[in-house]
Amino acid sequence: MNIFSEKLACKKVVIMLLSFILISTLTMAQGFTNDAKIAVDYQKSVDSLLLKTKTVTLEDAKQMLANPPQSAAVGIVKPSKKVLTANAIYERAKAATVITGCVYLCPRCSNAHISESSGYIIDPKGIMVTNYHVVATYANMTDGNKPLGFVVRMANGRTYAVKSVLTSSKENDLAVLQLETNGDLLPALPLAEGAKVGEKVFVLGHPKGMHYFFSQGNVMDKYLEEAGDPNHRFFREMVVISADYATGSSGGPVMNEYGDVVATVSNTHPLIHSEMNPGLQMVLKNTVPVESLYKLIKP
Repeated sequence: MNIFSEKLACKKVVIMLLSFILISTLTMAQGFTNDAKIAVDYQKSVDSLLLKTKTVTLEDAKQMLANPPQSAAVGIVKPSKKVLTANAIYERAKAATVITGCVYLCPRCSNAHISESSGYIIDPKGIMVTNYHVVATYANMTDGNKPLGFVVRMANGRTYAVKSVLTSSKENDLAVLQLETNGDLLPALPLAEGAKVGEKVFVLGHPKGMHYFFSQGNVMDKYLEEAGDPNHRFFREMVVISADYATGSSGGPVMNEYGDVVATVSNTHPLIHSEMNPGLQMVLKNTVPVESLYKLIKP
């Protein structure tokens, strides 16, 4: 390759990089979520974080889930008294909603992977809520996967290590975690007293890698869900909503029109016609009521 060709090739690379930066800047300015960039930045920040900060170990997480304290002291923020627009709810919730996940090595390559779920901050000192099953995924990792840590990413790009499991409830699918914030105060969501059937609700989460996906619906039902394994069946309180979410939304906040948390995303349950005619008729979007969370914390 001659000098002229080399200069031309370098010029093309520079133009491509500048174009990428320009497109990314314009996309962000116009309010479009760049999921690919979020994933790449998250991976880079996690790699850097794990070099200097320790997260809760698999053994400690497993022990804390098996023998959780009855409750945890939490400095919750005051509920709002003003009805907010849907966009205002989204913006406030986005600042306090995290991407949480296990960082692990798989047996097929040398790259670190991140299993993404959702969660939200309830205490500015770094106390957050997610599902029990999200933490259990880390504590009980199998299939040859090697856990490296448990972390969260804020919407502003900052990444923090999960320091400990303060308390949890397998029956209610809730876990309260402490982050290592190094003194940072984080945006936090207020907790409501509860929700009634028919009320409007909003959900924020990360379904299938679609970060900060916001949906709106209503409370459809409040019922007792039968859960547990065949040897230990029990009933737990659930709030069914019509707002959409999917895998990756687990642990995300469900909020009322004031932007206060009324429930936590938990699971989906498909309803089929019958065993003879297994056609899907409806999908229940089950969320854990905030009343169940209050049983785990001391405000």
